[in-house]
Amino acid sequence: MKFLLLNLLFITSTLFSQSLEKIEKNENLKKYKSVEIISFYNKHKKTGWSKKISLKNGKIKSIQYFNKSRLTYNAEYYYDDMNNLDFEIIKFEINKGKTNDTIKHLYTYNSENQLIEEKVLVKKYFSNFNEQNLPQTIESDKTAIDSVFGYREELLYDKIGNILERKEYSKIDNQNKIEITSYKYDSNNNVLELNRNSFPKEEYPITIIGGRAKYENEKFRYVYNKDNLWIEKYWIVENTEYLIEKRKFK
Repeated sequence: MKFLLLNLLFITSTLFSQSLEKIEKNENLKKYKSVEIISFYNKHKKTGWSKKISLKNGKIKSIQYFNKSRLTYNAEYYYDDMNNLDFEIIKFEINKGKTNDTIKHLYTYNSENQLIEEKVLVKKYFSNFNEQNLPQTIESDKTAIDSVFGYREELLYDKIGNILERKEYSKIDNQNKIEITSYKYDSNNNVLELNRNSFPKEEYPITIIGGRAKYENEKFRYVYNKDNLWIEKYWIVENTEYLIEKRKFK
């Protein structure tokens, strides 16, 4: 089993990126004012991280992170006229206490109104758009080459925009690495199965500090509410099923 150590910057950026993800491509999300997400430790039914998210018109208005009921992060989100995240204000961060830090999100579009550059903590560049106007290549600043982030992704999509294949190029410990992940989806566009393949060949599972281990094959099962929003998520590895997340919509 191979261990991958994550530095503080990666963990912080992971929190940011998780908070920016769309909770669901589902119009019914606009019916709700909040959602609480409870995560469980790997292979154990012990409560780990949780999030309390307030919603407005289906978009994140604010988010709080907790570790065993202890507040670790609190931020508010503001959007521009194109419904892109304009800036976030961090109100609390466990290592700093109360703050009022503002993180600006900057976007650059080309003449065809395609997003080609985004800057949050580092710059991301989007190119090679397909007929759906989706970027098939995403790169980060070259200064990030030696980080655990990697610096290049190549994406393939299905006809409704779900990612069918992600090819990630990275450089760790002066070694170039390619990891290819393929995805299958259910009728609600949630991932049912993923398969990984690495070059040079990796030995799976790979333990991730602060996250679930990465397996060569992972499957998922969901329990849905009446609005087709999942409220329970199960992770299936090595023929065993584990509850990994619950969501409570209000």
